[in-house]
Amino acid sequence: MNDVSRDLGRHDADIDTLKKDMGDVKSALGRIEATLHETKGGVRTLLAVGSIAGAVGAGIVKFVGTLKGGS
Repeated sequence: MNDVSRDLGRHDADIDTLKKDMGDVKSALGRIEATLHETKGGVRTLLAVGSIAGAVGAGIVKFVGTLKGGS
């Protein structure tokens, strides 16, 4: 009977450790999700700026080409 009690105690300790580890994983996941949400807005801003810059650049090239007599 002593072995059974010892094994149950060890399993209880292992379960408590796993619960603590899962809590740590959940909190880390929450921090990762928050970072991803912040990054998503930054990426959208960069895409918008890049799109606008590309359009302006294409317009300038077209304008310069027109001044030089191109079509």
